[in-house]
Amino acid sequence: MKKPFWEKRRGGSVTTPEGFYANGMYCGIKKKKKKYDSSLIFSKTPCVAAGVFTTNRVKAWCVQHSMKAIRGPKQHAILASSGNANCVNGQQGKQAVLESVQEAASLLKIAKEEVLIAQTGLIGVPFPLTAFKRGLPKLVSRLSKEGGRAAAKGILTTDLKIKEVALSFYLGNKKVSIGAIAKGAGMVHPNMATMLCFITTDAAISKSLLKRAVRHASDNTFNQIAIDNDQSTNDMVLCLANGKAGNAIIQKVDADYHLFREALEEVCRIIAYAMVDDGEGVSHICTLRVSGAKNPTEAKKLARHISNSMLFKTMLAGSDPNWGRIVAAIGSSGVSFDLGLTSISFDGVNVVTNGKLRALNLPKARKVLQTRSYVLDVVIGKGRGRAEFITCDLTQKYVSINSNYS
Repeated sequence: MKKPFWEKRRGGSVTTPEGFYANGMYCGIKKKKKKYDSSLIFSKTPCVAAGVFTTNRVKAWCVQHSMKAIRGPKQHAILASSGNANCVNGQQGKQAVLESVQEAASLLKIAKEEVLIAQTGLIGVPFPLTAFKRGLPKLVSRLSKEGGRAAAKGILTTDLKIKEVALSFYLGNKKVSIGAIAKGAGMVHPNMATMLCFITTDAAISKSLLKRAVRHASDNTFNQIAIDNDQSTNDMVLCLANGKAGNAIIQKVDADYHLFREALEEVCRIIAYAMVDDGEGVSHICTLRVSGAKNPTEAKKLARHISNSMLFKTMLAGSDPNWGRIVAAIGSSGVSFDLGLTSISFDGVNVVTNGKLRALNLPKARKVLQTRSYVLDVVIGKGRGRAEFITCDLTQKYVSINSNYS
């Protein structure tokens, strides 16, 4: 296995890259005052920005604003809040975004077009704009290099764990860092960003190539996970690059671009796994590897189909190596396969080899499924198509959480 060229930074977050400051605190959105509900990430140095956004046709006001603002040549800040999605709540919601962005920009002494905004929480209720604006001066005044973890806390909803990471590596003789924070424990289903994730980097890179790298990383990580089959109205991934590392600006698809993209993808992969690990009611995490498909597109299609099968997810919840559910999912996926060449194994324990059941291995497979995380390999032929997908079980706890969400 190739040795990673990056170093994982202990305690790393969005403030690990040079020039970034952050803060998180309670601003009056959530009912419990001890619960952080607001976050801010800021760079005094102008940043190029890139993002990917939910493909849900119902888009929250914050998504509509940020999709437009990110087209501009530079940004300085990401303003985020949790506890209220500010979505499907009329013109008051739109006005709340405009006034929040304007107030933050004024306090930061930047243009309102240079502030991106993200919100998450309950859909269809009025946004508490007065309380939120009242807290903004303190949110801004307490920005610090140590504020990354507080910012990570400020975007959590049903999450149980803080999600943050940072990696450092070299481009030439310049040390470059990429940091990220995220939230996501439910309504996580691939077809874009699948949650809120904010990424910072001090790398110098053109806006067009940053956009390309963020899209590539999202497709290979955030779009290859699933907790449930629901897609949020507020999902987005935002990335700010301020160039403070001083590397030669990445302006073409060269060796430096590929190093940057690979490190960015690793940051996103770590965050993606952490999201599934912290999924609502999750007790088992399954990394599904499909191989032998006719091409990568068919491999991805099958991996997604199996991973989102309700019967498959409940099978994981019961630690039951019911291979028949996997075979049934293969058959209903619309993907070409050869049953006589199909094999299924859990952490190397084969339960089906070339279409034939290995009944003696079922007890061993059941023990594997009783652990927290494992790998499921599904081979469907001799093609070169491969894909990897991270999924989880569906438990009674998930139903309990979401039957009493409001």
